[in-house]
Amino acid sequence: MAGFDQTQVIAGRNLIVYTEPWGAGNTMPADTIAWGDPPGWGGSWVDKGFTRDGLQFRMQVQRNDVNVDQVVDPVMRIPQRRDLNMETALAQINAQNLSDATGQGSISTVPSQPGIPGHVDYIVSGTIVDQYITTGFDILAPGTLQPVRIVGWKGLVMADVTMQFQVQDAARIAYNVAILPDTSSVPTRVATFRIVTAGL
Repeated sequence: MAGFDQTQVIAGRNLIVYTEPWGAGNTMPADTIAWGDPPGWGGSWVDKGFTRDGLQFRMQVQRNDVNVDQVVDPVMRIPQRRDLNMETALAQINAQNLSDATGQGSISTVPSQPGIPGHVDYIVSGTIVDQYITTGFDILAPGTLQPVRIVGWKGLVMADVTMQFQVQDAARIAYNVAILPDTSSVPTRVATFRIVTAGL
C-alpha cells in the first residue's frame, strides 16, 4: 500500500484543455514544460480557454462471462469492449471551439478593416466528414506544483452540442471525445496519463 501521501491528492482550478488536429507527429510536451505554458506544448496545440464543471477522463471495459457446466461462477471474463472518453464544457463561445466540439463544419473569416467590422463564421454544411482531434488535459497538482497530463491521441467527437444562452449563467459548449486507437504510431497508442515529478 502506498500509504498516506497528500501530494497525490489533486484538486483546484488549475485546469487547461488543449487540442490539436490529429496527426502522426502529435507529441506530449516535455517534462520540463511547466503547467500553464501553452507555447511549451509545441506543435499546433491550442489552449481552449475557460471551462466549466471540471475535466473528466473515463475508461470503461465491458467483459463477457465464460460459464462452464461444472462451476456456478464464471471461470473467466473476456474483454469485449473498451470505451475511453475525455469530457469538459468549453465556456468560451467561438467558431473554433464550436468546430472542435462538433467535429463538423468549417470556419470562414473576414478580417476587420479600419472603420469596417469583420466576422468569423462557423459553417455547417450538408456533408458530414469525421474530423479527428487530439485532446490534452493539463492539471496542476497542488502538492508537488507539477503537472498531471492526460492525452487522448485520436479522438472522435461524440457530443450532443447544445448552447443555452440564459441570464443566470454563462453559455457553454459540451466537449466529449471518444478516444480511438491511433494506428499512426508503432506501437498503437490510445491515451497517455503522465504524472510529472519534480527534479532533484
